[in-house]
Amino acid sequence: MKLGERKEHKRKGKSWGLSVLELMIVLAAIGIVVLVAVPGSPVLLDKYRLKVTSESFMTALETARSEANSRGIAVVLCPSSNGHTCRRDGDWSMGWLVFADGNGNGSVQDIELIQAFEASSPKILIMANGAVKDRASFTATGLIPDNGADSGQFKICLQDSYKGTLVQVDADGWVQKAEVAQEACTAG
Repeated sequence: MKLGERKEHKRKGKSWGLSVLELMIVLAAIGIVVLVAVPGSPVLLDKYRLKVTSESFMTALETARSEANSRGIAVVLCPSSNGHTCRRDGDWSMGWLVFADGNGNGSVQDIELIQAFEASSPKILIMANGAVKDRASFTATGLIPDNGADSGQFKICLQDSYKGTLVQVDADGWVQKAEVAQEACTAG
């Protein structure tokens, strides 16, 4: 054999590597085994869902506030189960949407819709009170008073648990997040 030449071996039969499909099946199987074997993994998943929902809700509030400021008109955040219309029962747990209420009628037209958010899990409960009980309306100057209050709060809680997040909205429209007290999520 000369210098620089490589000897090639021909194999009979199948190659020894894994296809992408086989690798995905193996990884999925490992993932299932880990979820079953690791105690508390459903608890970790629930904590993750609570975090995702809290962050999504904060994003929606900040979007509504900033859009009201930049557009110079009222922008509303309301509960929604279909991403197109506001619910009138104050149930925020199924999803919510942000829309510009340029005509001031309080209803969403397709042209006014800014963004719709889906609920991350049926295990997450969102309870609101104060000026944000049924909807949170913002203008360039801040939160529009409603329900006899000029500020409000959202409790985002994991069902059948005391874990949750408290999101407070003040009269100026500033939003801040805090951990809830243990009794806050169990007390509705």
